[in-house]
Amino acid sequence: MTAWTLTSSGLTLSPSSSSSATCSASGTAQPTLTGTNLLLRITYAALNPVDLHILRLFPHWLPFRRNPTPGFDFCGRIVAAGPAAVDSNEFAVGDIVCGALGAGDVFWGKGSLAEYLIVDSSLVAKKPKTWGGPNGQEVVTGEEAVGLFGIAGQTAVLMVQTAGVLRETEWKGKRCLVNGASGGVGSILVQILKGKEAQEVWGTTGSEEGEELVRRCGGEVINYKSHSPVTEHLTTLFGDTEDKKLDFIFDCAGSQKMFSHSPGYLKAEGKFISIVGGASQGVVPYIRNKLRPVWLGGTPREFHLLLLIPGKKTVGEVGELIKEGVIKRGVVDGVWEMEELVKAYERLGSGRAKGKVVVRVSRG
Repeated sequence: MTAWTLTSSGLTLSPSSSSSATCSASGTAQPTLTGTNLLLRITYAALNPVDLHILRLFPHWLPFRRNPTPGFDFCGRIVAAGPAAVDSNEFAVGDIVCGALGAGDVFWGKGSLAEYLIVDSSLVAKKPKTWGGPNGQEVVTGEEAVGLFGIAGQTAVLMVQTAGVLRETEWKGKRCLVNGASGGVGSILVQILKGKEAQEVWGTTGSEEGEELVRRCGGEVINYKSHSPVTEHLTTLFGDTEDKKLDFIFDCAGSQKMFSHSPGYLKAEGKFISIVGGASQGVVPYIRNKLRPVWLGGTPREFHLLLLIPGKKTVGEVGELIKEGVIKRGVVDGVWEMEELVKAYERLGSGRAKGKVVVRVSRG
């Protein structure tokens, strides 16, 4: 099969430099599947910022990572299934499914940037044929679905679950801000919050293209470049009274200043929910924002730093939200062919991607 493998330390993202990742083809017999395993022929993979961290931080030569294949997100067709997967009647050979691998799989070198992939059925959901709600006649494409059911979509679902709003009707009075709303997670999160009928959903972005995307997803726009420092603008918008302040801030971009200044625009009982750990992989922001008491300079607001573990609960919820018409579109920044992977990583690393960076692995 065709697969990308890492053959030297790090990943060179300059087009003029030789890449540390190489594309190789090898013949292999179809494996014997056991339990609930599925053999997929991958059609699309989507890239995530965590991919770059893994490629740079974890050596390729470790015994358990010999020539590892990168990638978490996948969309593909079932070509074989283990006996338990077939007996459950949940999946059948020929179904198109999507999902994301767990961190353990990718650390060990089993990534989605390969023509064939074995996954457990608990990590996947069937790709809906059409969108729900008013877009019910439009087809859900593979390049849209791979990001929605992958790390980005499942993370957006986890952030909403962490908000702790138990009744759907309670969202109607909530005021929310999504920091980094034009990215892969943020663009999905804005749709979910709007679909759940939150009273207000604001999204930050730094470009006209990003502004257009946030509005298409249903959010009101704050351009942080036009309103600098953005924390002062947020205080002006939301800081007049406690009732006017935000109930939730969902940080998809990573802003310590936004949390440190949050008492000016986030309610006393509000929650600041982040998915960005920074260079310390979350250790520093967790200690600074979660464990440090107020009398030592801590910020008097509830802070959550999330780490997604992909699974049936989150991947299945994405499918339900699409069927219900809550998620109305998959936002794709661009689709790169398999041999253009380094260019795709370059786009991801630029920080300018709007939506998901997708790689077409095969046309099967």
